[in-house]
Order: sequence, then C-alpha cells, then structure tokens
Amino acid sequence: MDFTEHLALSAVGSGVLLLATGSPEAALAFGVAGVLVDADHVPDYWRETGVNFRRQAFLDHFSLNRPRHLLVPLHGWEWPLALAAAALGLGLPGWVVAAAAGWLFHLALDQRYNPLGPYSYFFFYRWRVGFDSEAIFHDQASA
Repeated sequence: MDFTEHLALSAVGSGVLLLATGSPEAALAFGVAGVLVDADHVPDYWRETGVNFRRQAFLDHFSLNRPRHLLVPLHGWEWPLALAAAALGLGLPGWVVAAAAGWLFHLALDQRYNPLGPYSYFFFYRWRVGFDSEAIFHDQASA
C-alpha cells in the first residue's frame, strides 16, 4: 500500500474517530500514527540508494524494486500492541490508545495489500532472517 493510500485512509479513520469520540487529539494521533509509520522506510532507502531527497524515486523504490534488506523497525505488530497494552494498563490518555490504533490500522492495511508473507510484519521474524528481503519475500510463497 502506498503513502497516498495510507494518507487518505488514515484521514478517513481520523474523521470517523472524531465523530465517534469528539476528541480532536485522538483523531490527530490516529491519523499521524497511521501515516508516519512509513518514515522508517527512509533508512532502508538511503542504505541502498545513498542519501538523496528525490521524492518520486523514494516512492518508487519500494513499489517497483525489491529492496535487499527490510529493516523497517516500525513495521512490527509487536510495537503498537505493546503500546496499546501499556496505555490501557497504565491509564494513559485516550490519544495514546488512538495512536496505537492508527499504527495497527497501518499495519493491517500493509499486511493485507502488500506482497509479503504472514510473518513479515513481525519485527522479530525479520530480525531472525537477518532482514533479508529474499527470505521475507520467500516466506510469501510458502504462505
């Protein structure tokens, strides 16, 4: 799923959350988290292409090419689930739970629409296979 799709769907999710809760803070947190997760693609992109600020080349890199490595540390189910559990367990403000929900929404969309295997959105799985995209993409074929 590309950035503009995440942006549009996170905006819709934020609007729904605003209507449902009346909380602009929660709506903003949901939307920001639902989009900014993709910032973790920048180090992977720069590692393979060198530091540059070519927007279209960045957007094309992950959709048209197969990167050699996929670190993308924020693309892991472990993190937003831990954040949501901590927020609920510690009684943190609702916007923190909404941020975790936006993050989870992002991952759910990626998991559904990107051509990766069922374990690829677990950070510790990617770590186990050395962040090697061949192993991560191969996992998709065996799923």
